[in-house]
Amino acid sequence: MSGHAASAAAAASSTLPPLALLLPSLGAAAAAWAGERRPRVRGWAAVLSTGAAFGVVLALLVRVLDGGAVSFHLGLLDLGGSFLLDLGVDAVGAFFGLFASILWFAASFHCLRYLEHEERRTRFYLFMLLTETATLGVFFVQDFFSLFVFFEAMGLLAYMLVIHNESEKARAAARKYLAMTVVGGLSLLGGIWLFLYYSGGVAFSPSAESAWTTGPVKALALVFLLAGFGVKAGMVPLHVWLPDAHPAAPSPASALLSGVMIKAGAYGIIRTALTFLSQPASHGMEGGGHAVLGRGALSLIASGHGAGGEAAAGHAASGMTGVQALGFAVIWLGIATMFTGMLLALVQSDVKRTLAYSSVSQMGYILLGAGCLSFLGAEGSMGMGGFLYHVINHAFFKGCFFLAAGSLLFRSHELDMYRMGGLWRKMPLTCLCWCLAALGIMGIPLLNGFVSKTLLHHAVVEAHHLAGESHLWASGWIKLAEILFIVTSGGTIAYISKMTYYVFFARPTEGGHHQGDLREAPAWMVVGTSLLALGVLFNGLLPGVMLRKLVTPVLSSVPGLDQHGVEHLAHMAVFSWANLKEVLLPLLIGAALFTLGARRELFRLKRVRLDLFRLRLPSWMGVDWWYLHAARASLAFLYIGRRVYGDAEDGLVKTARSVASRLVRLVRVDMKRLLWYRPMEAASGLCGEVWTALRRRALPAVREYQGDLAMGALALAVALTLFLIMRLL
Repeated sequence: MSGHAASAAAAASSTLPPLALLLPSLGAAAAAWAGERRPRVRGWAAVLSTGAAFGVVLALLVRVLDGGAVSFHLGLLDLGGSFLLDLGVDAVGAFFGLFASILWFAASFHCLRYLEHEERRTRFYLFMLLTETATLGVFFVQDFFSLFVFFEAMGLLAYMLVIHNESEKARAAARKYLAMTVVGGLSLLGGIWLFLYYSGGVAFSPSAESAWTTGPVKALALVFLLAGFGVKAGMVPLHVWLPDAHPAAPSPASALLSGVMIKAGAYGIIRTALTFLSQPASHGMEGGGHAVLGRGALSLIASGHGAGGEAAAGHAASGMTGVQALGFAVIWLGIATMFTGMLLALVQSDVKRTLAYSSVSQMGYILLGAGCLSFLGAEGSMGMGGFLYHVINHAFFKGCFFLAAGSLLFRSHELDMYRMGGLWRKMPLTCLCWCLAALGIMGIPLLNGFVSKTLLHHAVVEAHHLAGESHLWASGWIKLAEILFIVTSGGTIAYISKMTYYVFFARPTEGGHHQGDLREAPAWMVVGTSLLALGVLFNGLLPGVMLRKLVTPVLSSVPGLDQHGVEHLAHMAVFSWANLKEVLLPLLIGAALFTLGARRELFRLKRVRLDLFRLRLPSWMGVDWWYLHAARASLAFLYIGRRVYGDAEDGLVKTARSVASRLVRLVRVDMKRLLWYRPMEAASGLCGEVWTALRRRALPAVREYQGDLAMGALALAVALTLFLIMRLL
């Protein structure tokens, strides 16, 4: 029995997972049936189906936290017992499904009025609800193959949300989004093939006897998986699609792209990390399993207790284990992502583009939590707790931001923050929701961002202490990561203050588009935005409830985590003076940057030498510039020596075409003769031979050459990347 089949058999069967996937699909069918003739039925079909899905997912989460993982056999696909398209939900998947369903429910309320002046509304509702089905499917599986199927379906369906208004800007953004989606999917497929080759299955937890724990290609598989998931997560330098897709898509779609879909990439990364942490103890010393990661385990190793203690102690002294190296890499990917997104958000003028770069930066915080989990291993509960808390926090405050931006665009027809101002008098409820989200993302006490950023900062400090106690060379680098974490938090305060000031509290700009008959957004739009704003407030005011009732039970279900650390997190005093004073330095940095950038308007200056907020960075500092030049250089390299081998290549091509055409003619003549005399017998015999060949030769060949297929997927991904990038020129 494969690992996936074994895990599915161990989990209790439940109809809740397929019901959660079925409800949005039924809503999509109802919306398509209603069409443009029944707009009210279409809108409320979306609201009711997403609301019902939220209720089912909530019941599913309660069921999983009380009784463990559940499963459901779909029976849609079964290839040799290894590739099964089945549903299986554990606590981590149910947690992600919960916030995804909440955000879809809020966005559907916002759509009731936002889409009134849009075209192709039925198509938008259809693909929005189908995308929810695919996204929930990503969270409700227990193997990499099923995750890949739903992950790619989610990416392709969301393409229609990005290209919705079909303007030239939307088409360009959609092309880039599709290119990165395809390339990321190929990378993910290559990683899954390598994982299958070494682990013997595609389940998230490899079997104890698999070669995955010691395989030499494990690092390459990890690179493939991180790149495939990192594209959707907006991880630097794979984030290039995100700043274009968010402004091009309608605001409800932007809220879903930022609040949920990029979290699907983070979900894949945390699943990859947990797969490494779940390696069997017998291989943990050699493969870098969780048995040698925690400080308690390090003391056990130092004392020489247990099998292989002396050998493991020598390995720990020589450097980081495999899982720690993974954690260190992800920590710095997170730091690079958060810092780059913060810098680019500082110099934007478009509200939605600023929020897009902000999403890149906030994904860096989430990746940082995943990295700290891997680095700390058994004692990584603080890192994973910060990861989970910031995932749902970001869904609330960034979804609230994008829905509020949609309200601003709906009334003022403007998203250039320098052409706005004074809107707090015109749109007080939207302003209130925006300010709650702003204080939350800044990390101000009593709002949700303070809690998750506090947990993440503690996780970085613990990683630094562990590296120092183990005398690892990474100790200084992790300290630098902590410093950049604080600087980025200050920069976040600066660019959020900039947006809030110029949109709502600065003096209205002369000739701005919003100076006409401007009033508060429609009620249903405010309802959708307010639901998420209340989530920001609830998570900030009652962190103990969230930690004890949701985060801690999810952590308790993760194998390998030290339960003492989980209990410590559950009873942690969040609002202690030690935690509160950590906000002071980011506040000072943010206030200084905001004052420097907005001093022209604050002090009524006519000229300023360095306008930080309107600074235009050179094109070579953008990742797109490097991608395009690398593609040009690579294609130019392919044509080096064309004059030398060009004639020979043309001759080979002509010869191959001639031989192929002759073979085709011979086959056609033989087939005509066979079908002329015995049409039915020939057809049935031909089908039988094809099926026998596929069953006896193709499947064993696929199993034998899995590693080669993975390398082929890599080569295809590289070639397709070059082609698609040049297509975008």
